[in-house]
Amino acid sequence: MDELLCGAGTHPKPPIAMAALFTGAPPPLDDLRDRVVERWGGLPLLRRTLLRPARPTWLRPHRWVPLDGFDVRAHVRDHVLDTPSEGRRVDGGAGGTAFTDLLGRLVTQPVPDGLPPWRLRLVRTVRQTGPQEWFGLVLSAHHALMDGRSLELLLSSLLDGGPGRGAKAAGRARAVRTPRLPGPRRAVQDGQPRSTGRPLDALRSGQALPLPSGPPGAKRDLAWVDVDTDAVRAARRALPGLGATLNEILLAASAGALRTVHGDPDHWAAATRPLYGLFAVDLRTPEQPETLGNVVSAVRIPLPMAIDSPRERLAACRAEAAASDSAHTAAAATQLLSTAARLGPWGLRLLAVRANSRRWAPVVCTAIRWPRGPWFLDGAPLAKAITLPQVQNPEAVSLTLTSYAGTHTLSVISNTPPGQARLLAAAFERELTSLGGTVSTAGRNSPL
Repeated sequence: MDELLCGAGTHPKPPIAMAALFTGAPPPLDDLRDRVVERWGGLPLLRRTLLRPARPTWLRPHRWVPLDGFDVRAHVRDHVLDTPSEGRRVDGGAGGTAFTDLLGRLVTQPVPDGLPPWRLRLVRTVRQTGPQEWFGLVLSAHHALMDGRSLELLLSSLLDGGPGRGAKAAGRARAVRTPRLPGPRRAVQDGQPRSTGRPLDALRSGQALPLPSGPPGAKRDLAWVDVDTDAVRAARRALPGLGATLNEILLAASAGALRTVHGDPDHWAAATRPLYGLFAVDLRTPEQPETLGNVVSAVRIPLPMAIDSPRERLAACRAEAAASDSAHTAAAATQLLSTAARLGPWGLRLLAVRANSRRWAPVVCTAIRWPRGPWFLDGAPLAKAITLPQVQNPEAVSLTLTSYAGTHTLSVISNTPPGQARLLAAAFERELTSLGGTVSTAGRNSPL
């Protein structure tokens, strides 16, 4: 998985990141560094650096080189926003603020070579006082080093409070190890059939997003909004039986938002082909809930773009995600990855080229759940979290829904034309409201 996430090219890849926002006064930078050394200093994952393959690069893998430690002053820095009036607005409606611009830069700039590929930033504003005082922690890392769940595990281990984590449980996070994964050759529980789809079927292309002609913009477009929690709850009850999962809601609402922004799918080029969406599956077992690294697989499903009804789109996403005989299950993806790995680094890089093509899975959806709180950093309560995934495909879009303590935050990152991320975020909110019916919108996008 690490080799696959290094990509197929020789250029450094953009990182993944997670921002945690707090109400209250920020801690002194030196105190934060002392806390990082205390709680993260013993983690092997954070003390290794990535070396690029020697020539011929297609035949040789990247290499992890363990180090004795990390330089906390190089890895943990502060960033002062010099516009106090903007800095106080950290709600989802502040799309053009200094904080959002900072996050946009962080998801574009690769982590520098040489040191272990992760950075932690303490973000604060100048001359900030009063009840609106806030600060943020932003953890960014090369995706080959860790997945999104690892970002949450690391950040929460830095905090106090929560369900058994924090100061008393800081040493429990474990370095990555290969889990025993359920493959298509092993029996599936509950009488469900084995995955019968052929692994190579997962490589078939669909259609690309309908974008203007010409080269894509070099700058990634970022928008994030606070999603109405009542709308999420109503959407989970939109179908009979068990409540819809966050992944199913995210996929269905994303399909509706794409229809709104890009128009009738019948008028898209290659409209007879499916538009594929991808969502990650955490493979950590109950025996290894805090394992760090990349312990994930992925599921690719055709999005229900031709369906007009929001609830029918949700039902279609549920049916596709539950289909155990498909070539697009997590087990099939794991088998495909294992097959490519047997061919050597060049096989994984060919797979990376395919996975990053504009027609394979241009829509990536990720649902992240922070563990129940409350969480604190030096007495300042955690208010919300924002996940910023990696977007490698030059014509792709990623929608991530992060939930914590009754709040839901949507982030949209795209390599599509400027302004598209904001349009998609607004369309997603409207789609979610339609999906769940009439809900209260009081308090939406309110500042901290």
